[in-house]
Amino acid sequence: MKKIVMFMIAAFMTFLLIACSDSQTHDGEAKTPSASGAQKGRDYQSVVEDFEERGFTNISLVALDDLITGWLTKDGEVENVSVDGDENYSADKWYSNDVEVIITYHTFSEESDLEEDEESKESISEKAEDKAVESILTIETCADLEKLLSTEGEINDFYSTFAEQYKGSTIVFDGCITYITNHGDYDTRYDILMSGGNYVDDEIVNPGPISKFEDVNTYGMGIEDLYLPDYISVGSNVHVTAEVEYFSENEGVFYLNPVKVESR
Repeated sequence: MKKIVMFMIAAFMTFLLIACSDSQTHDGEAKTPSASGAQKGRDYQSVVEDFEERGFTNISLVALDDLITGWLTKDGEVENVSVDGDENYSADKWYSNDVEVIITYHTFSEESDLEEDEESKESISEKAEDKAVESILTIETCADLEKLLSTEGEINDFYSTFAEQYKGSTIVFDGCITYITNHGDYDTRYDILMSGGNYVDDEIVNPGPISKFEDVNTYGMGIEDLYLPDYISVGSNVHVTAEVEYFSENEGVFYLNPVKVESR
């Protein structure tokens, strides 16, 4: 029994000596992860992490700007890895931890990226322009707007329906100014009522809802002067561009946010 215990102690001490010897022998060294062939096709960032975890401190990246579509070879895919100039290194081989590790990978060229960015920007710009044109409603392009302006009565369910459906949309129509007053105590802010069509007189109510600009100034109507020009007056026929806000059933008023008001 005593011999067995002594043997186990001796074996343990031998293991400690080997471990210590191995640690001392490889001080300042790092052991390679998978062999070079196993790195090909991996993402280069994962390969960098593997070498860093093993203790390598001198890692360089070489980008091959050779991708066009990225269908067969992915962006960031490793082509090869060399350790201390050896592209055929073996796994678990010890090197000085500061030898150069070069990871070569595939990517898109900067010129290609710029071209794609420009194409993307142009595409987005074109779509935005198309959407802007589509969002401007006229009686020629929107049957609902034509119906809105031809509906009889100050109150109608269709006014609310239209406002809800087209809230935020820009509408363009010919109308007339039926009432103007200063907003509160302001000299250069106004509340303006309008109707669709041409002005007849103060007793005739044109078809469509009574529209209102509330608390607006001249700049908000696309007018450069501080005060109202002559054509912004009761009885004037105007060309209106405005955004749809909402219809107040309690007031019988269709609220609009002005974009531009022009004489016609």
